[in-house]
Amino acid sequence: MFIICSRPRFIALALASTLLLLYIYYDAKFKHADGTVKNDAELRATVNREELAASTVTAADVVKPASFDQRNETFNCKTVTLEDMTFPICHYTAEYDDTVSGLLLQGTYFEADEVKRFLRLLRLDRQLQLVDIGANIGLYSLPAARLANVLAVEPNRHTMARLAKAVDLGKISSNITLIHNAVSNVRATFNMGVYPTNQGNTFLINATKCKLTPNNLPCNTLSSPIRTVFLNDLLPLMRTKAALMKVDVEGHEVSVFTNPSAGQFFDQIDVPLIYMEWTLCKRHPAEVVRRLLDFFYSRNYTVLDLKNSRLETPYLSWPDNVFFKKM
Repeated sequence: MFIICSRPRFIALALASTLLLLYIYYDAKFKHADGTVKNDAELRATVNREELAASTVTAADVVKPASFDQRNETFNCKTVTLEDMTFPICHYTAEYDDTVSGLLLQGTYFEADEVKRFLRLLRLDRQLQLVDIGANIGLYSLPAARLANVLAVEPNRHTMARLAKAVDLGKISSNITLIHNAVSNVRATFNMGVYPTNQGNTFLINATKCKLTPNNLPCNTLSSPIRTVFLNDLLPLMRTKAALMKVDVEGHEVSVFTNPSAGQFFDQIDVPLIYMEWTLCKRHPAEVVRRLLDFFYSRNYTVLDLKNSRLETPYLSWPDNVFFKKM
């Protein structure tokens, strides 16, 4: 049935509809479900959530695994087994990645004990999500997505192509959100460098051409620049309010965890455990490392080694990998 209105009646109907929508919006924003008016603190929280959503909803580059542009790359995938799970991982050749892929091709799962620890924790508490910053080809994310929701961040386009393919092959797209960005304390576009025989050793550079890796080794420049986002920008993509976190970003951890760029994330998400590569972090100037440590100490975290022993000694003597555990 078609309704034909005269122009004055049409205008009146449009105005009435607008007023109705405004009334509904007012009720939702300024009142509780029972009709009582929100107090000042609740109104501020509502406004802050709206501002956060408006500023971050399109900040991160979310990848659709089945349609990710692989730029005519060809690579192989193999089936691996970890604990009681069997799943595909798509890898590099040993020539281009002698560490993670090279070991995988020899039958060795890199950091298997640490991955198993995360899997045990996810099994114990099904409310936990995994946030994997510097996901590489998915050693942590791929098995974790068979137990929990996963948010995996990887800036290297070639690596993301392999991770997206493995997600698609393993039919776990519904459990994992892939983000093709780097996480930092600024929102900008950077070139990236990579160590030629270790694709996991990918890092941001402030130049058009890579000169040296953070370890002062020769490097190549990746052809595709990458956009950086805040950790706060990932909040709209979180599916739970509690998460484990793994961070391996070649020394850039000191810029991931700052109050302006990551404070909101930790205010809204309970993160009981962060696994972090410490090798390159400790090489930064003392004031930069202290800022990173203060970020966690102020939130009641302590630092443990992989045997769960508390690290009291100066941070320069801490092991290559550490846990930040909320006490």
